[in-house]
Formats: sequence, C-alpha cells, structure tokens
Amino acid sequence: MRRAALVLGLGLGLGLSARPRVAEAFEREWHLGAGAGVSNGNGLALSPALGAYAAYGLSDVFDARVELTARGYQLGSQRNPNALSALVGVAYKLDVLRWVPWAGVYAGYLVFLDAPPAKSAFKRNDLALGLGLGLDYAFTRKLGAGVTLHFDNALGRSNASTFDALLRAEYRWGW
Repeated sequence: MRRAALVLGLGLGLGLSARPRVAEAFEREWHLGAGAGVSNGNGLALSPALGAYAAYGLSDVFDARVELTARGYQLGSQRNPNALSALVGVAYKLDVLRWVPWAGVYAGYLVFLDAPPAKSAFKRNDLALGLGLGLDYAFTRKLGAGVTLHFDNALGRSNASTFDALLRAEYRWGW
C-alpha cells in the first residue's frame, strides 16, 4: 500500500511539474513559408527549385495548403525549360512533439514557360496531381524549419512527373 501511494504521489508530482510543449496542436493557425532545393523530371536534368506555400490549420491534424513551385531545368548548356506549378490540397500531420511529420495530397496546374523538349513526356500546360511528404521542426510556437519531398504527376501524358526536395522555413501566427 505504501509503495502504491509513493508511486502515485511521484507520478502526480512529475505530471504537475512538467513544462508545456512548444508544438502543441496547430489548429486555426496560419503558416507562411518558403523553400529552396532541387527538382527532377522525366527526361529533364536535376535542377534548382524554389517554393512558397501558405497553409491554414483546419484542425489539429489537417491543414489546407496552397503551394507554388518554380523550377529552372537545365538541359546541357541551355537553360530550358522553366516550369511553374500551383497546387492546392490537404495535409495530415502529427504535431505531438517539436518534430511534425506530415503527408498531403494535391491537385493543380503545371505550366512550362518555355516549350518542353520534343522528346519530353511533358505538355506545355497540364493538370497535375501531387503527393507531399515532410518533416518539420518547431523551434518556437511561431518559427519552424523542415524538409519536403514533393511528387507531381501531370495528367496529360503518361510518365510525366516531377520530384522536388526542398529545405524550407515557415512562420506561424493566429493561434
């Protein structure tokens, strides 16, 4: 009996003295961020990519997201073609610690500013579906950083897909 009372008292003491976590649920919160990294597409060389995004916390596990990504594909010594994508979607996240893993599905539009190479699987303008995976770290309640892997598949032709890997930073507000 004494041992049970000691364990219960110790558990209550530790529970009451615990510090609040930094990365508590992010519902009804706005996120604004940017990233830089690399992109690769079927028949296109590994090239630089820049991204920007905005998100809103629909609940503590779902975000509505808008993502814009610019890619500058390199083909030999030419800088051709440049591409932009604009996607909207929903992401599922596990924000229980400072580390926040997430996955999202997207739909949107992929456009090449210059004509894609003739042997490329891409059309100049196309609808796209995407899948995003990420791991964020919350430095504070307002500031975070992370890595994102993004796969976009253009719907106009088979085998026309892009892959992006971006390091990113974000600012959060409104909680």
